[in-house]
Amino acid sequence: MFAAKAPKGGIAAKPKEVREQSDRTDNKLEHASSSSSLNRVRKTFSSFPAGSDSEAAWTPIREDTLSDDGASRHISKLGDISPIDEDYVYSKNDRTLVAYFGPLPREVDDALSKTDFYTQPMVAKIDFDAGFGIAVSQTTCYIWGVQKDITYRSPPMCITLPMPPNSNTSVEASVLLPVVTITKSDDLCSGVLACSPDGTCWYWNNIDLSLSNVNQHIDTKINLAQNDCVTHVECAGPMGYYFGTRYANVYQVSIRKQFGSIVLSSTQLYGKSAGAIASLYSMIGLSQGPDTSQKVRSLTSGPKIQDQHGRWDLYALTQTNLYKWHLYRSGEYTLESEVPLKEKVTERILRDYSGTLPLGSDPEVRLLDIEYIKNGKLLLLVTFFDTAEQYVTTPLSCAIFTLSPQFGPNIDIESVKYIQRTIEEDLRPQASPRLVVPKGGPGVFIVMPKAVIISSTLNKDDFEDLVPLKSDKIIGFGTEEWKQRGLEMEDSSELPIICRASGRLGINIQVNGDSSSLSSVDDLRTTQEQLTAQLQAKLEQAVFFGGKKNNPISFDLAHYDGGDLNEASLNVSREILNSHATLLNPGKDLTARLSERYQRIKTIIESIQAAEMASRLSIDTRFQLCWGAEKLAAANAMWNQYQLKLTVKDKQKTPRTNLRQVVDAATAQTLQKLGAHTTEDPISFFMKYHSNMNCRNTIATKDIIESLTAQYMVTLSICRKNPGQEAGTMDIDGPSYLSGELHDQLCDLADVTLQAHSEHLQYLEGLPLSSVNNIAIAAAVNDYDNAKLDLLTPLVELKKTLPAIQLAQRYKDFTTLVKLSIGQAKQIANYISKYQQEFANALFQWYYDNDQISNLLEIGEKNSDLFTVYLDNRDYGEISWIHDIKIRRFVEASQRVQDGAILEMDVNRRRTMFSLSKLFFLAGVSQHEQQQEQGVATAENMMRYASRNNEELEMATVQVLVAEEWEHQVGALASVEDKAHAVVDTFGSPVLTEQTTLRKAIIKAVQSLLNRQAISSEDLLDVLMVQQKFEVENFDVVDVALNICLHSADIPQNRRPYVLQDIWRRIFIAGSDQDSVNWRLNEFTDLEVREKLMNTWMARAYSVIYRAEGLKDDLLLDRPQDAKCTMPAESFKERFSGTFGRDQINRVDENLERNYKAMIRDYELENEELERRIRDGQLVEKWKLVQQIVKEEATSVAAGGVPSFGLGSQDVEMQDVEIL
Repeated sequence: MFAAKAPKGGIAAKPKEVREQSDRTDNKLEHASSSSSLNRVRKTFSSFPAGSDSEAAWTPIREDTLSDDGASRHISKLGDISPIDEDYVYSKNDRTLVAYFGPLPREVDDALSKTDFYTQPMVAKIDFDAGFGIAVSQTTCYIWGVQKDITYRSPPMCITLPMPPNSNTSVEASVLLPVVTITKSDDLCSGVLACSPDGTCWYWNNIDLSLSNVNQHIDTKINLAQNDCVTHVECAGPMGYYFGTRYANVYQVSIRKQFGSIVLSSTQLYGKSAGAIASLYSMIGLSQGPDTSQKVRSLTSGPKIQDQHGRWDLYALTQTNLYKWHLYRSGEYTLESEVPLKEKVTERILRDYSGTLPLGSDPEVRLLDIEYIKNGKLLLLVTFFDTAEQYVTTPLSCAIFTLSPQFGPNIDIESVKYIQRTIEEDLRPQASPRLVVPKGGPGVFIVMPKAVIISSTLNKDDFEDLVPLKSDKIIGFGTEEWKQRGLEMEDSSELPIICRASGRLGINIQVNGDSSSLSSVDDLRTTQEQLTAQLQAKLEQAVFFGGKKNNPISFDLAHYDGGDLNEASLNVSREILNSHATLLNPGKDLTARLSERYQRIKTIIESIQAAEMASRLSIDTRFQLCWGAEKLAAANAMWNQYQLKLTVKDKQKTPRTNLRQVVDAATAQTLQKLGAHTTEDPISFFMKYHSNMNCRNTIATKDIIESLTAQYMVTLSICRKNPGQEAGTMDIDGPSYLSGELHDQLCDLADVTLQAHSEHLQYLEGLPLSSVNNIAIAAAVNDYDNAKLDLLTPLVELKKTLPAIQLAQRYKDFTTLVKLSIGQAKQIANYISKYQQEFANALFQWYYDNDQISNLLEIGEKNSDLFTVYLDNRDYGEISWIHDIKIRRFVEASQRVQDGAILEMDVNRRRTMFSLSKLFFLAGVSQHEQQQEQGVATAENMMRYASRNNEELEMATVQVLVAEEWEHQVGALASVEDKAHAVVDTFGSPVLTEQTTLRKAIIKAVQSLLNRQAISSEDLLDVLMVQQKFEVENFDVVDVALNICLHSADIPQNRRPYVLQDIWRRIFIAGSDQDSVNWRLNEFTDLEVREKLMNTWMARAYSVIYRAEGLKDDLLLDRPQDAKCTMPAESFKERFSGTFGRDQINRVDENLERNYKAMIRDYELENEELERRIRDGQLVEKWKLVQQIVKEEATSVAAGGVPSFGLGSQDVEMQDVEIL
């Protein structure tokens, strides 16, 4: 659990950034503020301040590790050596710990700050056996003292050594670093052996940190082939030091005493006859070397197991092969084997990945590094592509092969472990991911510039972890001699790493021992469960360590993307709420415990937000996480407020005493109900119990909203009982309560209640889409809007205007803001600038609802764009078109006026509005002509709209003209009903007197027109056709009737054929018997027949159609028989539902059915009259002759003749306007 920080006088170190601020006090866990904690938590996944750097321990708390105040100190351990100060633990879980061990020397920091990581690299390493750390650049080696178990608070002192010069000027060799190693001698003295890329070797013997003459070194020269360069060094224990080169050569460098002096010499290792590793080129004097594809990638060595002669094996890994030598203490050597390792590895990968790598695929295997481990085996690190299709972004897969080389010359692949995570290439010259196996196992570390992958040598252990860095870079690692000691496999492994900015870090992993049981547990879990467990562990580390200052470790949850984030986050939250998290501080101070839990639980939200993974959380998980943080924030605030009340210095101690008694009694009763009994302070115990409870999530429920609303209303009623008292003198229930405090409580209740509404709505909006949820969302929005009005309006009445404004701004109650800002132009302008459309909508609506149209148009003109959006989303046509005219949107204004005209029933106003619509449209046509982007579809829409306007205008005009003619015809009668009867009596239909039901409908339509009320198109056609006048006010009735039938929008499409039948049927039966039936064609001369027929209505009708353009065939009936009414009974009900009562259309009513049947009978009378005229009046023959005469008449007119009768006036319609 949490340990106290190390004392300032200790030996623990801080990073460079901490050193520069070492005089500052350490941060403490901040206490939750009662006034701001809830509001901060309630913001969904918002950013919070960084947490404390006081973190949890590695091992369980023991009594001997606790100080007097209960805080633990120095309890984390790196392995089994020494404890670690908790301030310097950067990451920790059940198997991995990362700690800080101190900064680099200042000289190294300065050198690193002046070099580029990739183009001017520096490498570093630590040798714990010699007690030195080194950092190497191209010209300098920095050396400083290190101890394995000591953490340095300040930068260590260091010395510098010059590096051997590099005379190789090739592009590749010029950027290489010298290879440097620390040597050991029999007298326990340490030296430094450095070799430049061109083979110049310098050796310093018996170095220490007080070395005065750095130029006292011994040198020798390795004879390299032309363009060859030294790239690797390996210390083979007592067998000496071996250097590998770019051209696959291996050289032994010997350090020995001769005549009391140190002698440095080099020897090349040759292989068997014609061995590929031997540099025969240098022996025969050629100037070129072997192919660089054979260059040495790694060297490793180790003692030969159970060998009586004490031999060692030296291994050289090239890009394709592995070479093995036997080394003898006498200095002799033999090349034992040459194994085509790349071929073997490729075959194994193709076999294991047969599903994704078809036969013949090239996985592009790269052999990167090799390490000697316990039991004389080898670990080989390789990378490859696990898919046949490879792109630039295809990640590199990684595997660790276990090789068994001990028996015979062959080297077999014993096992392979594929790493889950991908490898990052090291772009530095001659660098690649390094394989490090401290003490030969069991821990395995793959070191990359930005991360360390951790695995194990144990085949049955699938353990794998990742230690990524945020922005720092790894430049080296530490080693410890083990090959000559014959140690047994340990339960843990440690790896020191050196970072450019952070200094020295230590990574410790537990492999065996107590944690080994985890492997068997993992074997029983599914892959998904394992990924979720890894994600949970990483989230827990982020919560407890992510906020620590100067922590270079990255806790990016995206590295564990396959786990269930909902389950992982809720598990961590529950552990903190229930005090089960092993990293929590178990101290006795309740204030610190509550504050720490609050900080930790809200860090869960921060970490998920930082990883940009919040979208993966369900709405339930989000609210549960927020609820946990709110719960602890409330507990923290309650406890701090309670403590504050008890410690306040006041002359009157009675309130404090009463408070303690009340809280004690309430707490004791609650604990008794819960069944929790304790002998300690009941308040403290209650707070502990409350913080540990894992109750049901009550946020976003309607119950709490109703409860808060009820409390608000009760408080409001109390405030309103004494409206005349001054604030500060109101005594409600005793001298300790003031009206001002009660008003403040009312404001707080309004705040919390509106917040509950907001979260309830947010919760519903996060649920899956469904009809039930949509209904619930609509209801919640309505309740929320009503609550704003109900809760904030009383605050204004109680003169709490400022809190009302603040709450209205917070919850965007723009209606209240508008009411409080009316008349304040500057404030309105500020709100419009801040809230834009939302506030503007509420402002415009207030003016409209209060019938202040002139003010609305005035302020709308000042905020034209906002007003335009407001009107476009509302059906306020009576004012919208005025604004459209002001902003020169003439077509939109035309459409709005047309929409209003369609709803207008007064025919005079209807006609005026359609006329205005037409004028606005014509004014807007020029604008559309200038907009070249207007396509065909837009033009067609405008044509359709223009045609509709023209048709409606014609309809309104006809109704006005007809009504005016009737008024002139009947004169000044007493009533409209009398006028209607008088008008109908003049109608010329031969059967109307017998059509009693239809006559009543006609009289009703005539009354509407006389009252200047618009009627339907079908009613108008009945009136016009039954009246049987050729013209009305100089317009042709047939022309108008056919146009209405074809284009009128209020005639359903399924009834248009029957309406056309009505028109032609009444044309065919027009006229008296004397004019139409009682004369025969053979009784008169051709001229007389022609004259009689040309005076009939059917002649005028056919003339109109014949001279028309467009859809004339659709308006013509070839035979009089086709004009018989065939409309179905259901269509009759639809047609006359308005006449007989629209609300009764679906009711079974005897009177209604009787009316429908009577109407059908009236139409049958017209059918009978039509049949009589066809039978007795030669109607068919006369109709054919009419068509012939009209065609002849048209031909004569075309030739310049005079027509027998007028063709009728033609209206210029809107569709004639060309629209581009």
